[in-house]
Amino acid sequence: MSNSAKAGTDTLGLPVRNGLLPPAVRRDLADLNSQYLELGLVGALESDPRFAWSEAVRRCLLGTDPMTRARMASSPFALFDLALPVAVPCPASRVADAPWDASTGDWQGRCLSFALQAAFLAWRLVESAPYAVRVALGMSAADEARLGELKPSQLAELAWSPGLVCARWPRHQRFWEMLVGAAQRDSAGALQWTHCVGLCLFGSESLAIAPATSEAVARRRTRR
Repeated sequence: MSNSAKAGTDTLGLPVRNGLLPPAVRRDLADLNSQYLELGLVGALESDPRFAWSEAVRRCLLGTDPMTRARMASSPFALFDLALPVAVPCPASRVADAPWDASTGDWQGRCLSFALQAAFLAWRLVESAPYAVRVALGMSAADEARLGELKPSQLAELAWSPGLVCARWPRHQRFWEMLVGAAQRDSAGALQWTHCVGLCLFGSESLAIAPATSEAVARRRTRR
């Protein structure tokens, strides 16, 4: 047995098997990530604010096959973001402020189901594994506290909030290209490295890094 196996780490020094999250959380997170990618690439939902990737990021994702997306979904963090509203909407507000356009047809119900599943996972993690909710969802301490105070009935209402689900790193073209490339090659090392990059990006959602920009920075550093 190698030293890395004895220590429970791989050649990159990263934890093997479950990493920072319990296996049940990784399973549920992968399921949600798969659903999010599938919904986000539906033509009828292209202009939906919950999947507001930049055109370059969307093109990158559209070029993936189901197996690639399955590997992408296994990331140890959500490929979507949750933004808690200032106040949980009341049931009576659904008719006047319904967040979904009827033109999306049957996808309306699937989007609501996804939002409820995502909210429930976050709520469950706040109670059982608060560190996991920060790692997997990048949730702030304030939102974590607010979510933990909700009752099950309020959680159901939360799923109706128009801005609850939104895209994570929607303009960070370079990250998505890295994740897609690693998943297409089915390289465990490349995927782990990309996961590390993703975890470092939490809190930097406003960054928009295109390949050309990154290459220009690299050239300047080389000249120095």
